[in-house]
Amino acid sequence: MSKEITYQRKVNFYETDAQGVVHHSNYLRYFEEARGFLLEHLGYPYYKMHNEGLFVVLVEASLRIKHPLRYQDYFDIDIKIYVENAYSFCFDYVVRVEDTLCAKALTKHCFLKDNALIKIPKHILKIIDDR
Repeated sequence: MSKEITYQRKVNFYETDAQGVVHHSNYLRYFEEARGFLLEHLGYPYYKMHNEGLFVVLVEASLRIKHPLRYQDYFDIDIKIYVENAYSFCFDYVVRVEDTLCAKALTKHCFLKDNALIKIPKHILKIIDDR
């Protein structure tokens, strides 16, 4: 199963500022939606993690906007997941409107169980890392 997928979306009016440009804070919301979409594609959505007492925590985010998204733009987010080390995993994002690169981003995450940092569980590691 692919560890990379494309998530498609349209910019809503409420996500923009007075100039019709997407406010930067909304990119993190878009990325959350895309992560959920990818995890569902991989057969391990958030609710399965929660049922096991696992919580995914965002520990780092970076965003570089190259071209602003605007009201009513249809855009794609190419998202890829990979393991960084025993405790953290990352998502890379490429945001495009047709052939125009709009943004690149990265988020880093870890798992908590019983409010404690844990290694990536082996069954999840197998899903996101085929090494």
